[in-house]
Amino acid sequence: MAPQRRHPAPTAPMACSLLLLALCLAPPAHGSRVQPTATTSKAPPAPVPAPPPPASKATTTAPPESDEFLAPHNKARAEVGVAALRWSAGLASAAAKTTSQQQRQSGCAFADMGASAYGANQGWASYRARPGEVVGSWVAQARYYTHANNSCAAGQQCGTYTQVVWRRTTDVGCAQATCGTGATLTLCLYDPHGNVKGESPY
Repeated sequence: MAPQRRHPAPTAPMACSLLLLALCLAPPAHGSRVQPTATTSKAPPAPVPAPPPPASKATTTAPPESDEFLAPHNKARAEVGVAALRWSAGLASAAAKTTSQQQRQSGCAFADMGASAYGANQGWASYRARPGEVVGSWVAQARYYTHANNSCAAGQQCGTYTQVVWRRTTDVGCAQATCGTGATLTLCLYDPHGNVKGESPY
């Protein structure tokens, strides 16, 4: 009997790697790595807090250079003919206070921003995500948004993208917190807020 030939194991397709990355980035209790905050509905409450990491391993960082946040915001806005945002130290300070609180009390879970006077975009990653990467994940929702009828594809989210490009928003401030596990929570606040029900972002 002729010996059986061993076939090499098939190489995993790239789509699998991307899917694993998406699952890796997803916050455990929310199922998506970015959470839009709309002014028309209350943001979902933070998930059950995880045990806080040891204080010696947890760090709260002030926002990196503002351009790391501003550049991807303003690139997306320029693409739809909307004026550039200004960096707000006051909004950045408020965002830093919130992310620091979430770090200490909720294991870097999403904050409940339902009562905030500002618009808010949040992002969670299981590693130390760079600002541009997080903002890029919000802007990526543009592929689901149709401006002609101001709609979002069924089963998708567009709220973080529409806040980024909301025409009447003029100022933004952002912050990040890193937990002892290495997870990163990112929060950007916007003034005036966007995502007003029934209105088009631009």
